[in-house]
Amino acid sequence: MNQSLQEKLEDYDSEPVVYCPRCYSLKIKYVEAIGSDCCMDCGCTDSIETSIGEWEKLYEKRYGRKFIQGKRNLKGHPIFKTSISKLKTMVLNNPSYKNIIRTLYPKFPSGLGRTDAVLMLFDKLSKDNRMDELRTLLLNSY
Repeated sequence: MNQSLQEKLEDYDSEPVVYCPRCYSLKIKYVEAIGSDCCMDCGCTDSIETSIGEWEKLYEKRYGRKFIQGKRNLKGHPIFKTSISKLKTMVLNNPSYKNIIRTLYPKFPSGLGRTDAVLMLFDKLSKDNRMDELRTLLLNSY
């Protein structure tokens, strides 16, 4: 009995996906050395399971574009060659700096002044190796 192409696609789309809650990558792999699943893009050991449709919505909300459309080489953009000090200035002068921080770290402490918040953000980004996420976020916001 042959399934129609539409039925096959529906079956495929109903399979859950596992993604990284930090960078939304689908590249989750079991790493025997640590005895856990790990994101191959950012190294995060947390993962979430959901439908592909829900993941696509979350990805688009976070990055401002669909995953399939996002396959252009962003690393060639000048923002990826911008120094950390210039990135700090860009975020510091951005009227939406709080939204940038909350997008990257939803549980970021509130009540800090602008300068302290930006300095703490860059400290966390450096420690978590997430500077490219900031660059991508800034690129998509212009």
